[in-house]
Amino acid sequence: MAKPTGPRILAITSEKGGVGKSTLAVNLAGACAAQGRRVVLIDEDGRVGSAVRWAARGGDALGFPVLEPDDARPKLLAGADLVILDTEGRPKRKDLRALAERADTVLVPSGLSALERDATRELVEYLGDQGAAAKVRVVLCRVPPVGSAADDLREELRDAGMVVCNAVIRQYAAHTKAAELGVLVRDVRDPRAASAWADVEALAQELG
Repeated sequence: MAKPTGPRILAITSEKGGVGKSTLAVNLAGACAAQGRRVVLIDEDGRVGSAVRWAARGGDALGFPVLEPDDARPKLLAGADLVILDTEGRPKRKDLRALAERADTVLVPSGLSALERDATRELVEYLGDQGAAAKVRVVLCRVPPVGSAADDLREELRDAGMVVCNAVIRQYAAHTKAAELGVLVRDVRDPRAASAWADVEALAQELG
Protein backbone atom coordinates (compact mmCIF):
# COMPACT_ATOMS: atom_id res chain seq x y z
CA MET A 1 0.00 0.00 0.00
CA ALA A 2 1.36 3.42 -0.95
CA LYS A 3 2.01 5.82 1.88
CA PRO A 4 -0.52 8.67 2.02
CA THR A 5 0.77 11.98 0.72
CA GLY A 6 1.70 14.53 3.34
CA PRO A 7 4.69 16.08 5.03
CA ARG A 8 7.90 14.16 5.44
CA ILE A 9 8.22 12.79 8.97
CA LEU A 10 11.63 12.80 10.64
CA ALA A 11 11.71 11.18 14.07
CA ILE A 12 14.55 11.67 16.55
CA THR A 13 14.78 8.90 19.09
CA SER A 14 17.23 7.33 21.52
CA GLU A 15 17.26 4.69 24.23
CA LYS A 16 19.97 6.54 26.14
CA GLY A 17 19.34 9.76 28.01
CA GLY A 18 21.67 12.73 27.93
CA VAL A 19 22.56 12.57 24.24
CA GLY A 20 21.04 15.98 23.45
CA LYS A 21 17.93 14.70 21.67
CA SER A 22 15.76 17.76 22.25
CA THR A 23 18.66 20.14 21.61
CA LEU A 24 19.11 18.42 18.28
CA ALA A 25 15.38 18.43 17.50
CA VAL A 26 14.88 22.15 18.16
CA ASN A 27 17.95 23.34 16.30
CA LEU A 28 17.51 20.94 13.39
CA ALA A 29 13.94 22.18 12.99
CA GLY A 30 15.30 25.72 12.97
CA ALA A 31 17.95 24.91 10.36
CA CYS A 32 15.38 23.24 8.11
CA ALA A 33 13.05 26.22 8.50
CA ALA A 34 15.93 28.52 7.57
CA GLN A 35 16.26 26.55 4.34
CA GLY A 36 12.73 27.65 3.46
CA ARG A 37 10.83 24.56 4.58
CA ARG A 38 7.56 24.75 6.49
CA VAL A 39 8.49 22.87 9.66
CA VAL A 40 6.44 21.69 12.62
CA LEU A 41 8.13 20.19 15.68
CA ILE A 42 6.03 17.84 17.81
CA ASP A 43 7.22 17.18 21.35
CA GLU A 44 6.11 13.62 22.10
CA ASP A 45 7.99 13.39 25.38
CA GLY A 46 5.03 14.26 27.61
CA ARG A 47 6.91 13.44 30.80
CA VAL A 48 9.70 15.95 30.21
CA GLY A 49 8.42 18.22 27.44
CA SER A 50 11.84 19.73 26.78
CA ALA A 51 11.01 21.15 23.35
CA VAL A 52 7.68 22.67 24.46
CA ARG A 53 9.33 24.30 27.47
CA TRP A 54 12.18 25.53 25.26
CA ALA A 55 9.72 27.23 22.92
CA ALA A 56 7.75 28.73 25.81
CA ARG A 57 10.86 30.39 27.22
CA GLY A 58 11.57 32.16 23.95
CA GLY A 59 8.08 33.20 22.90
CA ASP A 60 8.06 33.29 19.10
CA ALA A 61 11.85 33.31 18.81
CA LEU A 62 12.18 29.89 17.18
CA GLY A 63 10.19 30.80 14.06
CA PHE A 64 8.28 27.51 13.79
CA PRO A 65 5.52 25.88 15.86
CA VAL A 66 6.36 23.44 18.65
CA LEU A 67 3.30 21.38 19.52
CA GLU A 68 2.22 18.74 21.95
CA PRO A 69 0.68 15.68 20.25
CA ASP A 70 -2.90 16.63 21.15
CA ASP A 71 -2.45 20.00 19.42
CA ALA A 72 -1.02 18.52 16.20
CA ARG A 73 -4.23 18.69 14.20
CA PRO A 74 -4.21 17.16 10.69
CA LYS A 75 -5.22 20.47 9.09
CA LEU A 76 -2.21 22.22 10.63
CA LEU A 77 0.20 19.45 9.66
CA ALA A 78 -1.14 19.38 6.11
CA GLY A 79 0.48 22.76 5.53
CA ALA A 80 3.92 21.53 6.58
CA ASP A 81 6.72 20.20 4.41
CA LEU A 82 8.48 18.54 7.32
CA VAL A 83 7.30 17.26 10.69
CA ILE A 84 10.03 16.55 13.23
CA LEU A 85 9.14 14.29 16.15
CA ASP A 86 11.06 14.69 19.40
CA THR A 87 10.13 11.29 20.79
CA GLU A 88 9.80 10.11 24.34
CA GLY A 89 13.07 9.33 26.08
CA ARG A 90 13.74 5.60 26.23
CA PRO A 91 10.60 4.69 24.25
CA LYS A 92 8.84 1.38 24.72
CA ARG A 93 9.37 -1.29 22.09
CA LYS A 94 5.77 -1.08 20.89
CA ASP A 95 6.23 2.68 20.36
CA LEU A 96 9.42 2.05 18.42
CA ARG A 97 7.58 -0.40 16.17
CA ALA A 98 4.93 2.22 15.44
CA LEU A 99 7.63 4.83 14.87
CA ALA A 100 9.39 2.59 12.38
CA GLU A 101 6.18 2.40 10.37
CA ARG A 102 5.14 6.05 10.32
CA ALA A 103 8.46 7.89 10.01
CA ASP A 104 10.25 8.50 6.72
CA THR A 105 13.57 8.97 8.50
CA VAL A 106 14.59 7.88 12.00
CA LEU A 107 17.54 9.85 13.35
CA VAL A 108 19.36 8.28 16.30
CA PRO A 109 21.66 10.66 18.19
CA SER A 110 24.60 9.02 19.94
CA GLY A 111 27.36 10.20 22.18
CA LEU A 112 30.82 8.66 22.20
CA SER A 113 30.85 6.70 25.47
CA ALA A 114 30.75 2.92 25.53
CA LEU A 115 27.25 2.94 27.07
CA GLU A 116 25.97 5.26 24.38
CA ARG A 117 27.58 3.22 21.61
CA ASP A 118 26.03 0.01 22.93
CA ALA A 119 22.58 1.60 23.28
CA THR A 120 22.81 2.96 19.73
CA ARG A 121 23.78 -0.42 18.30
CA GLU A 122 20.89 -2.15 20.08
CA LEU A 123 18.38 0.45 18.92
CA VAL A 124 19.54 0.40 15.31
CA GLU A 125 19.49 -3.39 15.26
CA TYR A 126 15.96 -3.43 16.69
CA LEU A 127 14.70 -0.92 14.14
CA GLY A 128 16.33 -3.00 11.43
CA ASP A 129 14.44 -6.05 12.66
CA GLN A 130 11.24 -4.01 12.24
CA GLY A 131 12.03 -3.46 8.57
CA ALA A 132 13.18 0.14 9.04
CA ALA A 133 16.89 -0.28 8.35
CA ALA A 134 16.77 1.92 5.24
CA LYS A 135 15.21 4.75 7.26
CA VAL A 136 17.72 4.88 10.11
CA ARG A 137 20.58 7.38 10.36
CA VAL A 138 22.93 7.79 13.32
CA VAL A 139 24.27 11.23 14.16
CA LEU A 140 27.10 11.71 16.63
CA CYS A 141 26.27 14.38 19.23
CA ARG A 142 28.00 16.06 22.15
CA VAL A 143 31.26 15.51 20.31
CA PRO A 144 34.42 17.17 21.72
CA PRO A 145 35.33 20.13 19.49
CA VAL A 146 38.86 18.78 19.07
CA GLY A 147 40.25 15.31 18.48
CA SER A 148 39.43 12.37 16.23
CA ALA A 149 37.15 10.36 18.54
CA ALA A 150 34.07 11.07 16.42
CA ASP A 151 35.82 10.05 13.19
CA ASP A 152 36.97 6.81 14.79
CA LEU A 153 33.49 5.95 16.10
CA ARG A 154 31.85 6.84 12.79
CA GLU A 155 34.03 4.34 10.98
CA GLU A 156 33.47 1.73 13.69
CA LEU A 157 29.70 2.04 13.38
CA ARG A 158 29.85 2.04 9.60
CA ASP A 159 31.94 -1.12 9.67
CA ALA A 160 29.11 -2.62 11.74
CA GLY A 161 26.71 -1.84 8.90
CA MET A 162 25.12 1.35 10.21
CA VAL A 163 24.47 4.52 8.23
CA VAL A 164 26.20 7.35 10.09
CA CYS A 165 25.95 11.00 9.09
CA ASN A 166 29.11 12.84 8.12
CA ALA A 167 27.95 15.89 10.06
CA VAL A 168 28.49 15.85 13.82
CA ILE A 169 27.05 18.03 16.57
CA ARG A 170 29.91 19.28 18.67
CA GLN A 171 29.52 20.07 22.36
CA TYR A 172 29.49 23.82 22.95
CA ALA A 173 28.21 25.86 25.88
CA ALA A 174 26.19 27.84 23.33
CA HIS A 175 23.72 24.94 23.12
CA THR A 176 23.02 25.15 26.85
CA LYS A 177 22.59 28.92 26.64
CA ALA A 178 20.15 28.53 23.74
CA ALA A 179 18.00 26.14 25.76
CA GLU A 180 17.99 28.50 28.74
CA LEU A 181 16.91 31.45 26.57
CA GLY A 182 14.45 29.53 24.40
CA VAL A 183 16.20 30.43 21.14
CA LEU A 184 18.15 28.71 18.39
CA VAL A 185 21.85 28.31 18.99
CA ARG A 186 22.61 30.74 16.15
CA ASP A 187 20.92 33.51 18.18
CA VAL A 188 23.06 33.14 21.30
CA ARG A 189 25.72 35.72 22.08
CA ASP A 190 28.60 33.32 22.36
CA PRO A 191 31.89 33.08 20.45
CA ARG A 192 31.17 29.46 19.50
CA ALA A 193 27.53 29.94 18.51
CA ALA A 194 28.37 30.23 14.81
CA SER A 195 30.33 26.97 14.91
CA ALA A 196 27.51 25.21 16.74
CA TRP A 197 24.97 26.45 14.19
CA ALA A 198 27.22 25.40 11.30
CA ASP A 199 27.13 21.83 12.63
CA VAL A 200 23.32 21.84 12.61
CA GLU A 201 23.14 23.40 9.16
CA ALA A 202 25.49 20.73 7.81
CA LEU A 203 23.26 18.00 9.24
CA ALA A 204 20.10 19.59 7.79
CA GLN A 205 21.76 19.78 4.39
CA GLU A 206 22.92 16.17 4.58
CA LEU A 207 19.50 14.84 5.53
CA GLY A 208 18.01 16.68 2.55
